[in-house]
Amino acid sequence: MAKNMKNKVLDVNDLHVSFDTYAGEVQAVRGVTFQLHEGEVLAIVGESGCGKSVTAQTIMKLNPMPPARIPQGEVHLGEHDIVKASEKEMQQLRGKEVSMIFQDPMTCLNPTKQVGKQIVEAIRHHQHLSAKEAKEQAIKYLKLVNIPNAEERAKQYPHEFSGGMRQRVMIAMGLICHPKLLIADEPTTALDVTIQAQILELMKDLQKKTHMGIIFITHNLGVVAEICDKVSVMYAGRIVEQGPVDDIFYRPSHPYTVGLLRSMPRVDAESYERLIPIEGTPVDMLNPPEGCPFAPRCEHCMKICLKQMPPYVEIGEDHRSACWLRVQECKKGEKLGAEGGALDKTAPDTKAEEGTDHE
Repeated sequence: MAKNMKNKVLDVNDLHVSFDTYAGEVQAVRGVTFQLHEGEVLAIVGESGCGKSVTAQTIMKLNPMPPARIPQGEVHLGEHDIVKASEKEMQQLRGKEVSMIFQDPMTCLNPTKQVGKQIVEAIRHHQHLSAKEAKEQAIKYLKLVNIPNAEERAKQYPHEFSGGMRQRVMIAMGLICHPKLLIADEPTTALDVTIQAQILELMKDLQKKTHMGIIFITHNLGVVAEICDKVSVMYAGRIVEQGPVDDIFYRPSHPYTVGLLRSMPRVDAESYERLIPIEGTPVDMLNPPEGCPFAPRCEHCMKICLKQMPPYVEIGEDHRSACWLRVQECKKGEKLGAEGGALDKTAPDTKAEEGTDHE
């Protein structure tokens, strides 16, 4: 089925999220836009503090308000307007329409309750089932996520499970009410490499069976290559590049994406090759810059990069990047696209603004 024929699960448009603190307004998310259709797996990648998790928690409306607020933007989960939804409405949506798997399952599971009872509780909150039917469903889903001897394991407490098994329990709990969207916030970070591979394989298998949309939040690009269809690269609260996974890995367009890929270990690298770190420090979100947020760390920085935010440029099919280097290329004849429409023809001439690289 063609992508445009699939149902749109999620539509995020120009989302801004801020936190009011004693030090001032922290602009955690600044104009994020993306869509997700059923059966797709979207990765959101970037350094710690770039706004990945805040974006995900806003979709679930888990950020306490205040101090969090959404000054502008829209989030539509199917027909539901998340920004305008009340807490009571969100309680009905969470688990049923959208579920989330967190990085550390031990902080999400109740240590005083048997695992099976916690899953039964989630089922009965959204489905009109008897206790017996709910228990049967719980055991069925524990088996689905490959937990051996599920009937007996359901009677055990979270501390009796290994890290990988606890994460499987969280996946079972997330899938139990057949959500249209599953958000996985760094679900493999706390696990060793072998268990990571097993959890990724499990999620790929379940996604094929259920056709749900998945948002995979991670800073591990190896995980992205393994499981995802498309990628959004975030930096300082903005998406600087997004596109199909092959384009991002083999034809990266934004200097930050290139830097992330260069800093990733490769199995085919020669022994003398060293990883190249991205120099500099991340942006202070209390006082974000007027221009491109990556400019102070970018080896290709021009004067205009420090003064003005670049528009989005269409690099290929479903592949776009916000970088003045790409604007230059497009001024030489390539097609331009900007968020919300074509690039304004009055955009500054970058040739005149090139100057010297930022020192």
